Amino acid sequence: MIREFIGIMGKLTCELGEEEGVAIVTLGGQADVYTSPEMSKILDAYINRGQGNIILDMEELEYLDSSTLAALIRAQKKAKNLGGEIKLLKLEGEPRKVFEVSGFLAIFDTFSNREEALKSFKIN
Repeated sequence: MIREFIGIMGKLTCELGEEEGVAIVTLGGQADVYTSPEMSKILDAYINRGQGNIILDMEELEYLDSSTLAALIRAQKKAKNLGGEIKLLKLEGEPRKVFEVSGFLAIFDTFSNREEALKSFKIN
């Protein structure tokens, strides 16, 4: 399922899926003060139904702002309260720079490929 939201910087797309019991949300476009609440609702819906293991595929994300960072921190806290975690996949370009400058890379595990991200949820 693909959801689209219009914000001040443009459109944010969220493609929803699941693989190996992990929710996968693929983000594309621009995440800003108007679209990040919609993204939060999607993440909250997964978490509220007990799905705390989430991968955010950010390969197509072009822009994010501080409201998006705040939304991701809130979602991470909720996921961890369930014993889960939000992990970032293919965080590159300008969005990665925002995470680096803010110091938020220390809060999220990041991966360059989906298989590694999925394996990281396995409990040995």
